[in-house]
Amino acid sequence: MKTINNLLAVIFIACFMTLLTGQRLTAQNTEYSRLGATGFSIGAKGYIGTGCTYLNGVFTAKKDFWEYDPATDSWTQKADLGGVAREAATGFSIENLGYIGTGVGGNWLNDFWEYNPAQNKWTIKANFGGPARENAVGFSLGKKGYIGTGYVYMNGLLNNLKDFWEFTPSSGNGKGTWKRVADLPGNPRYAAVAFGIGQKAIIATGINYVDSEHYTFYKDCWEYDPNTNPKTGGKWTQKTDLPAVSRAFAVGFSINGTKGYIGTGNSGKAQEGFKKDFWEYDPGNLTTGPWTRKADFPGRARDCDVGFAIGNKGYIGLGLAGASYDTLAKDFWQFDPGTIPGGLGTWLQMADFGLHRGLLKDAASSEISDQLSNEELIVYPNPSNSTFNFSLKTTSEELVTIQIFDMLGRLLHEYKSLSPDDVMTVKDILNVGVYFAVVTQGEYRKTIKLSKVN
Repeated sequence: MKTINNLLAVIFIACFMTLLTGQRLTAQNTEYSRLGATGFSIGAKGYIGTGCTYLNGVFTAKKDFWEYDPATDSWTQKADLGGVAREAATGFSIENLGYIGTGVGGNWLNDFWEYNPAQNKWTIKANFGGPARENAVGFSLGKKGYIGTGYVYMNGLLNNLKDFWEFTPSSGNGKGTWKRVADLPGNPRYAAVAFGIGQKAIIATGINYVDSEHYTFYKDCWEYDPNTNPKTGGKWTQKTDLPAVSRAFAVGFSINGTKGYIGTGNSGKAQEGFKKDFWEYDPGNLTTGPWTRKADFPGRARDCDVGFAIGNKGYIGLGLAGASYDTLAKDFWQFDPGTIPGGLGTWLQMADFGLHRGLLKDAASSEISDQLSNEELIVYPNPSNSTFNFSLKTTSEELVTIQIFDMLGRLLHEYKSLSPDDVMTVKDILNVGVYFAVVTQGEYRKTIKLSKVN
């Protein structure tokens, strides 16, 4: 297996648009802005993690993992994915457990991990049965999961794949088992979209990419039925093409297991290649056909985004919202298909990825204590009409982070890598009002109320 650097990996993940435009990039993103993340939903919560950031000219694969609660419109950080940081991984859920595997993190990966939200714990499972890869698709049907397509470098060449593998979680060793099923009959590809509808799955779109002069985008649509011809690995049936431009790096999900949705992505036509159209797939629509165009995604056109469904609504966000990496996104949107037959559905912008609307739960670890006996925090003056000075008496040399939240729990300002030996000053940036400051140093955390006066 050939080792690649992050830049090469992201070029392929973010679609080959950068190769065509030849842009050099200067990023003004945040650690929450990213592409190539993966996600799934379990019950009434959604989960997104991994992916790639671009900060100060450096690409960084991630392994952080976040839970989204639509009831509070908030993100809470959970335990990091086990294994190495990665991008372009694949995820799905089976009953009350989530799964993430494959992707690229220095090398192409074939490890596979199970997430238990009740325990907030990752457990290594049996390695993915096929060759290591990135930009595969994944879905679940009943009590089994499936991963297929994607690409990997082998013998110095980029290999587009079409094999599919079935994962059964329970087995004697507790790690689950993989079994190869029927290959996708269409062309090999990566960066496609897949979702389950009832006892069948749909895969559509994608790209077969050899080099910047030899590539093909797809809009064909295939249905997989594991219960037909099970001894030979199930059956694929070609369905009606997506009635829109061919594309890759789109996003998709199914709602209530009855209808599927595909949107955004990249058609490879310079800046115009980034798409925001959105389509519903309804296999039961025998009047006008399975595909119906819905309301366009209202955010910036993009690719490499991520999505899932909770209840009767879908959610998408993040991704690359332009032809340079300084346009990585962290916004997050809800799609409601509504109940009106033939209706366009509605979009609503939700809390940005990583934003928690409740106080203090933004911290990475739920085990951080509020105060240790050998440490003390003093803030002066408080109230203040200008600046607040933070003095932390501690025996630790670990660097300090100060976060400033408003009364709704929204993060307003963050100061990182502060020396505990210095008096740390929050300058005159706050309007008159009441705020909360959270000071974190290693396993120490202290919260204090700030009063800004005239």
